[in-house]
Amino acid sequence: MKNSIINTTSSEVLTRTLSELQEHQIELEMQNEELLRMQEELRETKERYFDLYNMAPIGYCTLSSEGLIEEANLTISKMLDVERNTLIKASIINFILSEDQNIYSLFSKKFLAIPTSNLCELRMVKKDGTSFWVQIAFSMSKNSDNIEVLRLIMSDISFLKQRESQLENLAHYDSLTSLPNRVLLSDRLHQGMIQARRHHQSMVIAYLDLDGFKEVNDTYGHDVGDQLLIALATKMQQALREGGTLSRIGGDEFVVVLPELSTIEDSVPLLERLLSAASQQIHIGEHMVQVSASFGVTIFPQLEDVDADLLLRQADQAMYQAKLSGKNHYEFFNLKQNDMLIERYEAIKN
Repeated sequence: MKNSIINTTSSEVLTRTLSELQEHQIELEMQNEELLRMQEELRETKERYFDLYNMAPIGYCTLSSEGLIEEANLTISKMLDVERNTLIKASIINFILSEDQNIYSLFSKKFLAIPTSNLCELRMVKKDGTSFWVQIAFSMSKNSDNIEVLRLIMSDISFLKQRESQLENLAHYDSLTSLPNRVLLSDRLHQGMIQARRHHQSMVIAYLDLDGFKEVNDTYGHDVGDQLLIALATKMQQALREGGTLSRIGGDEFVVVLPELSTIEDSVPLLERLLSAASQQIHIGEHMVQVSASFGVTIFPQLEDVDADLLLRQADQAMYQAKLSGKNHYEFFNLKQNDMLIERYEAIKN
């Protein structure tokens, strides 16, 4: 009887144990399924991450403390037109235009010391040697070994730089002749005045108006007139020495600035060359067109203090005098006569 009780108890224990083992087995299988599901989700997430990392429209790379590339996505590889394997362990400096390498070095050192401003712009170089503009965003983080690394995010901004250059060109250059316009002329004129005062030199300002240009427009049309302006602008520009400025300020009116002259007489050969260039025959389509030019010339510095606007008015006034006295030559503004007129005006006023 006793043995029967023992056997019954052992059987119950065994049954309960088997039941518990089965439950644990089921739990383990469920946990294993959950683990497999999580692993699959992790794998898919990693794949999505690497797809996003590699196919992103901007470049990502990680640099070691020595500035060597540890990681790089496919976008940077395409930007530089090099294999990604070529980038790994290479110095980032190798892919920056030599003229801009100092920009990168100074900025990265500044960022590592005080990580406030984290954006800079510079030019990188492709495999074939062509350069392109990028904006680089700097950030610091830790890698899988818990070591701090520098991460760079690069955006190709070549198109933006091109548009900036186009807008800059529109703001400072004449759209027809590509000569400096009034805005750039004003800057060149002021810079020339500063240099003349600083180095005790002379500067000549000539106001030029073409003779007979209206007749060209009336006879042949504005298209021929525009082509004539372009051709004469090129010839006069070639006649100028380096450092001089020829600008178109509207219509058939130009202004010439001749800085850094030892004497006023040094300007005479240049003015003669400009006159000759402006009177050359120009072949436009089936037409042979020719005009001439009248110059009004003034000088800087003068005994009285003058500004840039007054210099232009003086040259303009002298140009009209050249027109009245026969055209196709230049007249210097008569400073003595102007001083007499001012004195007479002051006397009348008082």
